[in-house]
This record gives sequence, structure tokens and C-alpha cells, in this order.
Amino acid sequence: MSDGQIFNLNEALTRADQDIELFQTLAELFLEHGPKDMAEIKTALAARDTAAAGRSAHRLKGAVLQFCAPAVLEAAMRMEEAGKAGDVAAASGLCGELEAELSRLLDALRHVMDKGLAA
Repeated sequence: MSDGQIFNLNEALTRADQDIELFQTLAELFLEHGPKDMAEIKTALAARDTAAAGRSAHRLKGAVLQFCAPAVLEAAMRMEEAGKAGDVAAASGLCGELEAELSRLLDALRHVMDKGLAA
């Protein structure tokens, strides 16, 4: 699957006012903090703290909006909703999907950064 199917680079650049340096900074921050948010979700679920998992999913969702990545955005939204509802089973079931979609986005961002499209 191409990067364009995982996230929309053109739309992400538009959201950054066509400022490539800003996009690069946002991508670097997301590459650092996205995995931390995912780790917090997993830790919260292990403790059966769906409220904390929902808060971390909300934070992740906000960061994902910048990159126009619909699959990870949808997974984060569903995780947030399950967390707010206190539904441990649903949140636990969604965790793998969210982690997989996040991983795909992180890989796609790394690929774009490595290719120099955002440098």
C-alpha cells in the first residue's frame, strides 16, 4: 500500500500552510509521541483503566488529524469512545487494530521523511 493510501501528504501540507519545515517538525513530533500514546493506551488497558485509555486515544486522535490518515483516525475515535463508555472488552479488542494502523502511519511518515519529500 502506498503512503498516499495511508495518509494524504498533500492535505497534510495544506494543513501546515504548505510550510514543509512545519510539516517536518510535526511529523518528527508525531514519530516521537505517537508510540508513547499507544504505550499509554496499552498500559491503561492492562490496568483495566478505560478512562485513561480513552484520554490517550483522544490525544492520539488529535495528533493524527494533522496527517489526514483516515484508518488510524477511525481506530483512535473508536478506542476513545470505548474508553469513555468504560467498555474494557471493546477497548481491548480495538487495541490491536489501533496499534496496527498507527504502525502503518508511522512507517509511511518515516518513508516520506527518508525520501526527502518533507525536507
